[in-house]
Amino acid sequence: MIQLQTLGGSDLTDPDQRAELHAVLAQPKRFGLLVYLTLAGAHRFRRRDTLVGLFWPELDADHARGALRQALRFLRRQLGVGVLTSRGEEEIGVNQDALCCDATEFALACQTSDWKRAIELYRGDLLAGVHLPGTSAEFERWLDNERERLRRLAAAAAWSLVLAAEQAGDLVHAAPLARRAVELSPDDEAGVRRFMRILDSKGERAGALQAYEVFRLRLAADYDAVPAPETRALLESIRSREIKIWESPLSGWPPPNRSR
Repeated sequence: MIQLQTLGGSDLTDPDQRAELHAVLAQPKRFGLLVYLTLAGAHRFRRRDTLVGLFWPELDADHARGALRQALRFLRRQLGVGVLTSRGEEEIGVNQDALCCDATEFALACQTSDWKRAIELYRGDLLAGVHLPGTSAEFERWLDNERERLRRLAAAAAWSLVLAAEQAGDLVHAAPLARRAVELSPDDEAGVRRFMRILDSKGERAGALQAYEVFRLRLAADYDAVPAPETRALLESIRSREIKIWESPLSGWPPPNRSR
């Protein structure tokens, strides 16, 4: 079976390591067409008129359809028989029994609450670093929306694993998972507070304060805003307890006054 990687980068491989598959990666627009068809989902098809509008918006209808035919012939030749399927003359799809895509597997893992598998599969944004020249603004919106949708699913998967670790009293594993969730959903201020509390509970108060500072700086730079009162109150609570620990007679600080 062909393996299509789209999360955190792109790759196309099979057990035979066929060179033909690497030729698809060298054709960005045709590779993007394959990804778009694959993410239509099992037993779903895309219409030709939709495809030409997304991938060849600068061409008139006849030339756009010709470009699509050439792209489909190229993909069929490089991928082999049975990967691309059709329904009638106007609808194109991908046989998911012949091609396995990590984004599709990731979405399925989320649907079945297999959070560990989901996090293993989510290596980064959909088609990260891939530039698809000549596509339409509509395709760019679709790609942005898909990236955001998958990123939200990954954040939800990470928080689900955090909850399981917390319930097991395992803050050692909860902390890096919470960090991952915050990185995936940096605008989730409630998530930032939860991450700060986990670090604080682990005794990593400096880490909790740093998490706040990273969030504060990003809010200021991106939105010209400040953290919510609840977040600032949590910061002060953690900071005050840190000061009390340093001032405790048992801490050895401040040093005793030995002057006579």
